[in-house]
Amino acid sequence: MTQITSRERRLTALLIVALIAGAAYNLALKPARQRLQTLQRILPEKRAQLRDLQAMSVQYTALKRDGSQRQVNLASQNPDFQLLTFLETALEQHGLTQHATMGGRDPRQPQPDGGDVIVTIELRNVSLQQIVDFLRDVDACEASVCIGSLQIRKAPNNAGQLDSVMEISSLRPSHPALASQLTGS
Repeated sequence: MTQITSRERRLTALLIVALIAGAAYNLALKPARQRLQTLQRILPEKRAQLRDLQAMSVQYTALKRDGSQRQVNLASQNPDFQLLTFLETALEQHGLTQHATMGGRDPRQPQPDGGDVIVTIELRNVSLQQIVDFLRDVDACEASVCIGSLQIRKAPNNAGQLDSVMEISSLRPSHPALASQLTGS
C-alpha cells in the first residue's frame, strides 16, 4: 500500500476541513443570509402596508362613528320633515331663490312608508361664498340630509360668478319597523 506523507495528510485534512466549512456555509449560513436579504427587502413593504392599514383603520373608525351619528339623526328625525320645504327656506335665507332651479328629482320619490327623497338644485351666477354658506346650512341640518354630488364651474356669461349643480337627499326609514328599531321603541 502507498504511504501518505505527513504533508499529504495535512493537505487532506485541510481539504476535509474546507469541504466541511463549505458544506456548513451552504447548509446553514447561505440560506440564513438569503432569508435576511429577503427580509430586508420585504420589511419596508410590510411597514408601508401597516401604515396604510392603520390609516384605513382610522378612516373606518371615523366612518363608523359617522354612521352611528347618522343612525341617531335618522331615528330622531322629525317624521314630518320635508326636504323640499327645507331647501326652499335655506335658499330664501341665503338670497339664492332667484338664482336657483329645483327639480330633476330621482324616480325614487318617497313612498307612503318613507324612503329617500332626492332633489337637484341648479344655482346660476352666484359667488363661491354663497354656495359654501348654503352647503354649511344643509350640512348642519338636524335631519338626515346628505349632499350626494356637487359640480361647480365658472359662469359662462358673468366673470367672478359660478354655476353649480348639486344633488341633495334626505334619508328616512323605509319601513315603520325600521324606524322603531332605530329609536329603540
